[in-house]
Amino acid sequence: MRAEGTSSPLSQDTVTKFINVQTGIIGRTASTLADPQTSGTFHFWLARPIAEQGIVEIGTIVGVLADDGYDITFGTVDEMRTFSGAGDFAQDYRMHRGGDPYTQVDDDNPDVVVATCKTLSSLSGHARPTNRGRAYFPTQLGLRFAFGLADEDGKSTCKGAAVPIGVFENGDGTMMPIAIDENFIVGPEAAHVNVSGISGLAAKTSALQFFLKSMLWHSRKNIAAVVINVKSKDLLYIDQLNTHLQDDHASQRIYQELDIPIEPFVNARFFAPAKPNQKSATQSLRQLPTEAFSWDLRMMYEDIPTLFSEQDWEEGIEGAWLTIREEIEKGKIETYLDMLSWIDKLLASAGLTAWPKGYSTSTWQKIKAHLRRFTQLYRGLLETHEDGLDIPWRRLRHESVFVIDIEMLSDGGQKLVFGRVLRAITNILETNQNELDAVVLFVDELNKFAPGGAERTPLKSHLIEVTARGRSLGLVLFGAEQFASSVDKQVVENSATYMFGRTEASELHSTNYANLSNEVKAKLTLLKQGQLFVKYPKFPKPIFMKFPFPPALPGDDFVETEIVKPIGSRTMATSLRDA
Repeated sequence: MRAEGTSSPLSQDTVTKFINVQTGIIGRTASTLADPQTSGTFHFWLARPIAEQGIVEIGTIVGVLADDGYDITFGTVDEMRTFSGAGDFAQDYRMHRGGDPYTQVDDDNPDVVVATCKTLSSLSGHARPTNRGRAYFPTQLGLRFAFGLADEDGKSTCKGAAVPIGVFENGDGTMMPIAIDENFIVGPEAAHVNVSGISGLAAKTSALQFFLKSMLWHSRKNIAAVVINVKSKDLLYIDQLNTHLQDDHASQRIYQELDIPIEPFVNARFFAPAKPNQKSATQSLRQLPTEAFSWDLRMMYEDIPTLFSEQDWEEGIEGAWLTIREEIEKGKIETYLDMLSWIDKLLASAGLTAWPKGYSTSTWQKIKAHLRRFTQLYRGLLETHEDGLDIPWRRLRHESVFVIDIEMLSDGGQKLVFGRVLRAITNILETNQNELDAVVLFVDELNKFAPGGAERTPLKSHLIEVTARGRSLGLVLFGAEQFASSVDKQVVENSATYMFGRTEASELHSTNYANLSNEVKAKLTLLKQGQLFVKYPKFPKPIFMKFPFPPALPGDDFVETEIVKPIGSRTMATSLRDA
């Protein structure tokens, strides 16, 4: 099949397998002294009808059939320029009869549209400048081969399950499903997914929802998900079907093309901190059943140091806390109120020594004040005198989705819950008690927990550790944020799959976008709802992708009187095929 090592041109059957000859030639490659072809870049001018139709744009994929017929080279349009016969603007002005805007330039001086492409691959496999040739739109197989999704025979190159994340639609209307290898999502090859983009444009949260649904449906591994609801009601109704999908035929087509059922997350459970003094009620905006959780001292004493600010966690406070911790682990302190009473008794005996247990009375007064303050700051989370009720982590099984709502908590409370969730998931995977290969941790507003900059917190360090080595354990991060530059660099760069939604022009000046051309950056500022730019280790270059409405109802769209019951996967798949 490959041209490598052969002495004859490609057969017509091979040519038609990889390029769309029916649409016809869309242009010809060209090189000049100023703009030569290279092994990584080639240029072609667009045929006038193609240029006038506007069906070639930044991100379009083309296949160039060499004039000698020995090779096909694939590339993605990275830059487009229009040239005219005018040497300068003054000459162009004169060509329009001295500035008459109604005058059209004659055919002897046409505008020429030239596209510059980044080379993706070639049938020969050679790294060399592209020869003179004819540019075409590739077939679907050509597109899949160009991006390494399939070999020359059309067989998937994924070693693990191929997990669809969206579709690419080329200028001639050819649609290519985009699927990535689960071994690069949950390991062992690589892991983690990150999405950035402007808020409110149906990109970040919607994309990760759709991606998660596809992952749970297509993966061959035992996978569960923990979803952290940080913002409003965004993820509080993922057990309800998205009503937008009922009339959106374009989205339905994508679900059908990618073999994903149109159904919500039917195995979802929802948890939120208990309301203070109302243990059965929750601090949540969700109007459907939600389970409460709260933690007593025995459950969360290891987390207490994280409640202190960096300034307050001084050497004396740390030492005093270690003394208290020792008493807890010996069983001498059982509840949070017991802990405060133990400090009171210690201070009452201070007449015998100015340094009880080796620390000054002022240190003990400070730590007592902080511990008492925490009972107000974390009301509902901290159970001071009764047994707590934890999230039932042992029930997290294959295809389970736990949604933990922390939107109504303070920043400190959110970080406390997030840190405990990380530790709980780590424990599940280390002990293998739930027989899971991986747990996906889905969190929006990632910058809250791993902000950029030099400052290190225990939670941020833990997240960096997760993205650096979590794949060996099976702990996978699906993170989203408005600006990639607002998240710690290591967290972003350790994510194997990275997606850009519509992005502010000022954000594009950060180092996260340094390798993108100016025209690709310009397109990122104009992306519409449901469009992303995807970088993935096995893709030779990033690709512009479309994805449908997510399967679950956006929180703000929920109306209690209009609950749409979950539709079984087989039922929906059948109805789509019959439609």
